[in-house]
Amino acid sequence: MRLFSTGMLNNRTTTYILLIITFALILFVGFRSGSADIVSRTRAAGPLSIRILAQPSPPHPDTLILNDYEKLNDRMNMYDQGGDYRLNPGRDHATHGQYALVIDRNPGSNMELATVHFPRQWTGYDALEFDLYNESEVPGTVWVRVGSQFDARRFYPRSQKFARAFSLRPGPNTISIPIDDIRRAFGILPARKTLHFNFPADGGGKYCMDFLRLVKHDGSVK
Repeated sequence: MRLFSTGMLNNRTTTYILLIITFALILFVGFRSGSADIVSRTRAAGPLSIRILAQPSPPHPDTLILNDYEKLNDRMNMYDQGGDYRLNPGRDHATHGQYALVIDRNPGSNMELATVHFPRQWTGYDALEFDLYNESEVPGTVWVRVGSQFDARRFYPRSQKFARAFSLRPGPNTISIPIDDIRRAFGILPARKTLHFNFPADGGGKYCMDFLRLVKHDGSVK
C-alpha cells in the first residue's frame, strides 16, 4: 500500500511538472508571436526607406553623339583610304570626354579617312557637326563627303553627290553641315550613310578631331 501511494505521488508530481512546462511554452510562443505582430504593424505603418538618387541632366540634350573617340573601337571605326598618317588618342584638344582623335600626318601627303557605323535615322536633327583643332600655324582644308549605301559596301567608285570643303584656321574649328544640304544633294537622305574626311596635301601636319554629332539647330558655324 505504501508503494502504491508513493507511485501515485510520483505520477502527480510528474503531471504537475508537465503542466507547468506546457503552460510556460504557451506563454513563450504567445509572447513571441505577439512581438512579431507588433513589429510587423510598426514596419507597415512607416514609409519605405527608398533612396532615390538624383539623375543629372544630360549635358547635350539635343545632341546625338556619333563618335567621340573615347574607346579603342571608336578610333578603329576610322578606315584608311590613303595617305601617310598615324592615328592616336590625345587629351590636349578633346571637346567631349577625355580624348580626341589625333591625326598626325605628312603635310605633303593627301590623306582620307572614312567611317560607316552610324545610326540610320538622322531625321529630327538639323546639322552634322564635329570639332577639328589645327595644331599648325598654317591654315588647312578638310573635305567632307557623305557617301551612300553602295559606298558602305565598297568605297569605290566614289559618290560625289555631296562633297564640301571647309577652311581650317590655326587653332579650334567647328564644322557644321546642314542636314537639308545633304538631303537636297541626294534627293532623299540615304538610309545608310558613310562619312569621308579628306585632308589635301597643303595645310598643317597635325589635327585633333572630336565630338562628331548630330544637333538640333540651323547648322550655322559657331
